Amino acid sequence: MSRRQFTLDEKIGIIGRLENGEKNSVISKEFGTCSSTISTIWKNKDKLKNMFQTTSLNAKRLRTAQHKDLEEAALVWFKQQRSLNVPISGPILQTKIDQLAEKMKIENFKCSASWIQRFRQRHNIGFGKISGESSAVNTDICSNWLANVWPSLRAGYCDDEIYNADEAGLFFKLTPDKTLRFKGEKCSGGKLSKDRITVLVAANMTGNDKRKLLVIGKSKSPRCFKGVSSLPVFYENNTKAWMTSAIFEKTLNYWDDELRRKKKKILLLVDNCPAHPSLQHLKFIKLVFLPANTTAVLQPMDQSVIRNIKAHYRNQLVLKMIEDIENQIESKVTVLDAIIMLDKAWRNVTSTGIANCFRHAGFCDVTTDTTQLQADSGLINNIDEDYLQIDDDLITSEIQTDEDIVDNVIANQKVELDNDTDIEELDDEFETVPSISEARAALRTLERFYYTKYEGTDAERKALSFLETSINSNTKQSSIKDYFKKLNKN
Repeated sequence: MSRRQFTLDEKIGIIGRLENGEKNSVISKEFGTCSSTISTIWKNKDKLKNMFQTTSLNAKRLRTAQHKDLEEAALVWFKQQRSLNVPISGPILQTKIDQLAEKMKIENFKCSASWIQRFRQRHNIGFGKISGESSAVNTDICSNWLANVWPSLRAGYCDDEIYNADEAGLFFKLTPDKTLRFKGEKCSGGKLSKDRITVLVAANMTGNDKRKLLVIGKSKSPRCFKGVSSLPVFYENNTKAWMTSAIFEKTLNYWDDELRRKKKKILLLVDNCPAHPSLQHLKFIKLVFLPANTTAVLQPMDQSVIRNIKAHYRNQLVLKMIEDIENQIESKVTVLDAIIMLDKAWRNVTSTGIANCFRHAGFCDVTTDTTQLQADSGLINNIDEDYLQIDDDLITSEIQTDEDIVDNVIANQKVELDNDTDIEELDDEFETVPSISEARAALRTLERFYYTKYEGTDAERKALSFLETSINSNTKQSSIKDYFKKLNKN
């Protein structure tokens, strides 16, 4: 075989494929070169990755595009097609950009070869031969992948450093009385479409590190967020409340930077959906894609973790509804309410339960301890099955049409008008954030309950003391002198 010359982009692509478990012989045959050439590329992977980073930085110094919104739309479209392994040539990209420009009503624009060249340089895009991928799945692919590919992928990573992340859709306002009416709703603009969010759940193999949830809503600034200084989750948005490649990349960039500060490297398992692009620039996250059409079996978060989160969430939602009825107030659920309940639900999922899900998926040889799985299933069994499963098939990411891409880009480019008139959340209730005095009054109520009506434990009383200290630390504590000063003024 001849010794073929590879571009830097092609070498980085080959390294990524080798890291994901593809064999040297398959890649060398595809490119029509000898296996030693592929081996040399693999041997120099660290050096090549550094060169790729330098090239990317230099590309950013190129002059910016005249039509930033068009370039952003073109990049979203290109990443989406590549995530599907669709081969994109220069002329195809050029034609698509002209179509996007027309949809965005950009006048007197005609995409040229030089525009494409600058676009490619700015985003470090190279063109090469694309390998075909069959959508058919061998029945033994899961066991074969776990036996032959997974051991080499995880080499050098301990259980604490291996993570899985997956999205779940949630009808966050849905109560049991509406389950039968809306069962099977696909949420592509139907009645429940405005009442859904997407949640990204991630944890490591031992379950001792549960990442802060990522919640994706429709509105950039829901009215219920007014006055809120911090959230217990990460929050992103787009018009469909779906995971997108841009949100996924932003999330992993943040995580990678966090790991850089901790000087820690991890392996992250994700499925190969279009919203999960292959990110070659990550230095502290080794991104590994599960084989196509196997995520229902190999995805640890799908083995019961997400199901338990939903069970805990819906249990809280029902309790809230009951309390509202007893207090004779209209029961409403805002995005902020959903976020708070989701965070509580995630905290209630045990590390043992998460570890068992990794074992059940086949990533550990240790015999599964079913004790915690049985304990977690107790809550699930108390919830109507239809109610629990209502959004199991809810779309969390989908191929974006040209209209979707253009709408999202235009929405992101616009200057935010007014947080109080956010189009996507006009029906979202605005609730003022409790003041310090209101928090103290609520704490006094809890203290009276635990010390009079209910014989609280030492741990509960310590928790109340901790809460009081926490509340007081957020404001200047008034003194007796301050009290008498106010009396004298009056």
